[in-house]
Amino acid sequence: MSAGPPLRRSLRPLSDTDRPLALPHLETGDGPFRFLGHETTLVDELTLPLWNDCAGARELGSWPEAERVVIAGWYAAGLLVAVPPARTRGRGSFLVVSPHPDDAQLAVGGLLAAGGGHVVDVFTEETWTRRAYYTERPELTASLLLAEERVACRVLGAELTLLRHVDGEARPAWKESFFLDDPARSRPQDVEPDLFAALVADLGAALPPAGDVLAPLGVGGHVDHVLSREAVLDLVAGGALDPARLVFYEDMPYSVFGDAGAAATALSARRDVGPLRSVLVPSRAADVKREALWAYRLQTTEGMTTRVMRYGAKLVPDQPFAERLWVTPERTTPLFSATTE
Repeated sequence: MSAGPPLRRSLRPLSDTDRPLALPHLETGDGPFRFLGHETTLVDELTLPLWNDCAGARELGSWPEAERVVIAGWYAAGLLVAVPPARTRGRGSFLVVSPHPDDAQLAVGGLLAAGGGHVVDVFTEETWTRRAYYTERPELTASLLLAEERVACRVLGAELTLLRHVDGEARPAWKESFFLDDPARSRPQDVEPDLFAALVADLGAALPPAGDVLAPLGVGGHVDHVLSREAVLDLVAGGALDPARLVFYEDMPYSVFGDAGAAATALSARRDVGPLRSVLVPSRAADVKREALWAYRLQTTEGMTTRVMRYGAKLVPDQPFAERLWVTPERTTPLFSATTE
């Protein structure tokens, strides 16, 4: 292994009002300190108290200059993230149904950064990782994947609920493949009826009394994304959720490579949905979204994050960044001060 973790790219300087938050990937047990499985000397016994003090609550400018230099070095090396100054306005009332940790942030991180909101992660029991070091340590991986999610939500200022269902890759019904050929019409809920009933019940219990509910469009056909979408639609059919509150978001990174418009068209053909129209939500919080995505080091590559950010940069010619949502025919009120295509 190399002597240290890879340096972060797209670096922006820390400001005195940023609140440094240490990433959860540091191991300080027996033997050398490790970050992401790599031996590191960037944090040692002497600086460990300062590292532990980087909990996302204290502004950088509150530390003495010598300690600010150390923290800035950790940030440059990718060992921590910056929590922006606390909002001066109220928290948003919308809820995002996220099939897995990182799905909501990849898709609507700009919206979450601007408005707060509440993320509900559905399938949170998982151990898959791109990193060989963690493949050999599944219990550590499972813990870190949730810790990454908490860090990202902290950066975005979003609340978080974990529903603790098992990821599709680990469920016997999908051992051959957890991608569906026709995500708009397939019915994975018939394959796992007990699980689906539990999803509907859990999501129904998580619904707020008011505000928008954002569900995945199902681009890419991942079974967990489709099940999450279908559970929300079941709540609409059962009267627990007003269809005027339902909004679909474009699954990332699948929309980068797939066709979100085609998925929306296919979904629009269903009687229980109807014709969807797209809504563009310009955002000034693209840098906060990218900062939050830096927390995901076990599954999401920086290259994939860059592709997602480029996708949003191309949606609106006269805006630096946007996220695209799809709304039902029942929608008559403005959406997050958005502009419609």
